[in-house]
Amino acid sequence: MSDLFGYKLLALVPGTKKMSVHDYKEPFYENTSTGNAFLTTSRENITAVIFSNMATTQGSKTRTGMKTHVAFLKVHKAGSTTMQNLFFRFGLRHNLNILLPRSGTYLDSPGQKLPLRPGEHYDIFACHTVYRTELFKSLLPADSVNIAIVREPVDRMISAAFYFRDLIGDKYLKRIPSTYYIHNLVNFPEKYNTAFFSRTRNTMGKDFGFPKYIQPNKKAQIKAYLDKLNSEFLLVMIMEKFNESLVMMKTALNWSFIDIIYLKSNSHKHSQIVLNATEIAKYKNTSFLDFEIYNYFSEVFETKLKTMGSDFNNEVKFFQTVLDRVHDFCSTDTVKELTLTFLSSKWDKHFVVRDTDCEWMRTGEMRFISKLRSNYTMKRRG
Repeated sequence: MSDLFGYKLLALVPGTKKMSVHDYKEPFYENTSTGNAFLTTSRENITAVIFSNMATTQGSKTRTGMKTHVAFLKVHKAGSTTMQNLFFRFGLRHNLNILLPRSGTYLDSPGQKLPLRPGEHYDIFACHTVYRTELFKSLLPADSVNIAIVREPVDRMISAAFYFRDLIGDKYLKRIPSTYYIHNLVNFPEKYNTAFFSRTRNTMGKDFGFPKYIQPNKKAQIKAYLDKLNSEFLLVMIMEKFNESLVMMKTALNWSFIDIIYLKSNSHKHSQIVLNATEIAKYKNTSFLDFEIYNYFSEVFETKLKTMGSDFNNEVKFFQTVLDRVHDFCSTDTVKELTLTFLSSKWDKHFVVRDTDCEWMRTGEMRFISKLRSNYTMKRRG
């Protein structure tokens, strides 16, 4: 039987048979461009792909040394909802305790946590908050690690401006004339973007816990706080290098590809906006903290990239192929009860993607949190 989320029940292909490479008689076709082989088969108009670097036996679900105590700083409009979904699914897959606030989606203090039984502790945290060292230390066990993500500030601001105006209805954004909307926001901050911290100004600075009203000329103070953050976060991901960031995180946490697959979420389409050099310079002055944060952690990330080894780029390419297969698999409307099996590669052991994985990758933040709270209630009663 399956639990509330379907992770205990192995998905079966139609005909009550588990999908396995041994069930198929079709030949393997060599992909000469990558040196990989894949097998395709179709049942009831569904195509399943088994992708492999090296033919091998079944892999293990448990990984020695896998880090399971992780706090994720959910930075607004920086791919953080996709990351939250990933961390939630990791927690479910490994039967971990996922920390949630009693209500809503923000956690500002330890007292807002849903209580656990005596002797229990939380393993995963991925809800919105403002970073504070002592707060994060109080949430998870002492061996927990911190992960965050940043995004290029202009792109992040444009995305946030449309998202929070169109979908959330933030009042200050709705007051800005829709004609030349972003240009008005950037060119007239004294009229439309007056708060030091807002959805579109120094947002990453607020999320990372910078003090309010710190001045741009306080370079030493800003640098000292960034150094402190760097010492407290195992990894700050770069959204523009999302897949590279995920593979780097996989290595640092000793996770599997199944733990980092994703489908994009919380994306809001809008018209393309191009700012001129004068506007970019003005926004750099208005939202200086976000540029300081992004530039600092971009340099840190590039330094870490250089330590990843000569095979890192090949692993990222392999991961992209995995994502392509997963996307095709999950895009099939009749995917229920079919599994997608990846054989062992030089970078990972065997793993299986099921229809339940697709379902939860497509689940929005509010619904996911609601289900997690229901699961929490069910565990407490059990």
